[in-house]
Amino acid sequence: MEFEAKLYNPAAQPEDFLIEHFVVRTKVFERIFEDIRTGTMEHPEQHYLVQGQRGMGKTTLLLRLKYEIERTAELNEWMLPIFFNEESYDLTSLSSLWEKLLKYFDRLLPDGGHYYNATDKFMGSNDYEQKCFNLVTDTLHKHKKKLIILFDNFGELFLDNLNERDSHRFREILMTSADIRIIAGSAVVLESGNDYAAPFFDFFKIINLEGLSKDETLELIKKLQEKSAKKIDLKANKAKIDTLAILSGGVIRTIMMLYEILLNDTDGSALKDLESILDKVTPLYKHRMEDLKPQQRRIMDVIGKNWDAISVKDISKNIRENGKAVPSKTISAQLQELVKNNLVEKRGTSTKNNFYIVKERFFNIWYLMRHGDKTSQCKVKWLTRFLEMWYGDNGKEIHSFIEQHISLLKSGAYIPSSAILMANALAAIPQIKFESLISIVEETEKILADSDRKYLPKFNRKLIVETLGKALKYMREKEFKKTYELLETIEFKGKEIYEGLGVAYFSCGDYNKAIENMEKIYSSESSANLNLDLATAYQQLKIDNKALYYVNIALKKQNELDIDQIKFAKGIKIDICFVKPELNEECTALAIETTDWEYTPATHELALYQLINERHFKEAIKIIEKLDIYNENADAINDILMLLMRQKQNHLSLNLFKAGDGSLIDRLKPTYYALMYLMKGELPDEYLKMGKELEEPVRDILKSIGGDEATNIDFGFGSN
Repeated sequence: MEFEAKLYNPAAQPEDFLIEHFVVRTKVFERIFEDIRTGTMEHPEQHYLVQGQRGMGKTTLLLRLKYEIERTAELNEWMLPIFFNEESYDLTSLSSLWEKLLKYFDRLLPDGGHYYNATDKFMGSNDYEQKCFNLVTDTLHKHKKKLIILFDNFGELFLDNLNERDSHRFREILMTSADIRIIAGSAVVLESGNDYAAPFFDFFKIINLEGLSKDETLELIKKLQEKSAKKIDLKANKAKIDTLAILSGGVIRTIMMLYEILLNDTDGSALKDLESILDKVTPLYKHRMEDLKPQQRRIMDVIGKNWDAISVKDISKNIRENGKAVPSKTISAQLQELVKNNLVEKRGTSTKNNFYIVKERFFNIWYLMRHGDKTSQCKVKWLTRFLEMWYGDNGKEIHSFIEQHISLLKSGAYIPSSAILMANALAAIPQIKFESLISIVEETEKILADSDRKYLPKFNRKLIVETLGKALKYMREKEFKKTYELLETIEFKGKEIYEGLGVAYFSCGDYNKAIENMEKIYSSESSANLNLDLATAYQQLKIDNKALYYVNIALKKQNELDIDQIKFAKGIKIDICFVKPELNEECTALAIETTDWEYTPATHELALYQLINERHFKEAIKIIEKLDIYNENADAINDILMLLMRQKQNHLSLNLFKAGDGSLIDRLKPTYYALMYLMKGELPDEYLKMGKELEEPVRDILKSIGGDEATNIDFGFGSN
């Protein structure tokens, strides 16, 4: 098939086609080609090694360089580019490399046909490799050529095969030869390979190919669409294209696969096509697994079936030897090798415990599809995650997709095997309503043979409805523990059940479980109430960044909230902003708003601090006038007074002390006399009324307000 040729064998593509569709990796191409174009090869040149997992575009990049050298007049007169593909299995020694080059010379050079045969003269000699190499260089000199080898799969198919003698010899050639330059690609990172191969990487400039960015993915899709009969609106579907980049890990091969298959699915045939393509890559991936050590295969099995990133501790729990879990240290040692070989990606966390995930996501898709049976949820994890990401940020889109899917099922045109896969995937998406799940299962059942219906999710409509009814009764009676215990018994939950669980756990003060359930059904369409609940839960857990994120969204949708909820939301925001200097202006603006609110102690206290700090004294006075300061916490009032005194608002502080019946003077006497000392220019005798026992606390308060210079204050009381 043409599609498969594009995907798996770039060398089989017509030259013009490859160049035309070379729309990513352009910066790497330009960087290497400019070095090639400006290099004279009078002396040994810099060699390159392009590293990246399979499907990242290494082969296409090497071919693009070859074609550009051949098309550039200033180069093709003296430079001979030779491409070794990733299936060059005959390169088992250094001499086999020279033999292969001589065979190429026989085809490419005008007087070819006798170069390889010339090696017959020195077969069996102790210096056979040396003589073969000399024949290669002599031939290049004769034709005034320099050689660039574009060498795919360089590490695994060549360097790893070299013995110690060949390794030292080849290293010497790389150091001294000005006739040969290597631009190589490898799916193995530089530390891997045998001990003999490792030193070679000192001679290579390493370029690591990372996954495509979102912008690069968009460029690739644009190019794919140019000659496609079916096109999508790129602007309207920007978020979905971003999803391709995320889910695929930026692997070009995977992006093309998902685009060609999943984006164009209307009747389930795409999923059937995917099965066919998975069959074709099975030998490659099967070989990849079989090449691993037994313990590494078991580790890959655990990580692959988990789909999401997993810790060493959790991997260890799933691997036993003689009835005991394999120690984490043993697992970690094997993981290091899997990471080096680009099979597994290590992800750092906030602790020393890293997470691990299968690096090539399409390889993970293959593993789940091939090693998860029809009754296993692991088989549909990848599809579930794709659908969640594809539609999860927009509640309307997922519901529209479900309606279309049900309509296709009713038409009778949907492929049964694909319908089973889709039903199981949709059943695992929390955002879907329970009634929609029931409809999907019922309509799927109608197109299946009796023997296949057992593979569908098991829903007992009557039992679930009864359970929901009981849970609602408990909820109304504020029996929240009983509510969540009952809802947890439902296997396939759906949106309504997750909502109930979130509220029940929240009401019991279990904020972690509340968040876990509420975030499962969260999307950009979620209500202001759900955002406010999440903000409150995160605030209770003191995770301010998350609380601020959700409260901001709740306030953007405040038309859905009543006035008390809006005040509550703004109170949360003031609380968070107050300790974040970068949000100072926003905090002050919110604090000013509170001056018109009815009395809300906690919010007003924080608002006062902010307003006084920012010298918004008129607004602060409005709040102070509303406060019943005589019944307030003395420590809080003292903090407010000292804050005013730091801002040199002495008269405002004195007015507070004298307000009402003046009892605040007796309650906070050291602070009062500290104020009187500060105002001794206007009230020169008032501070002299204090007893000597207050001298030290008053000095401490003045030091807190005015700095260390207040330490040596002499109040003029004399000695006893």
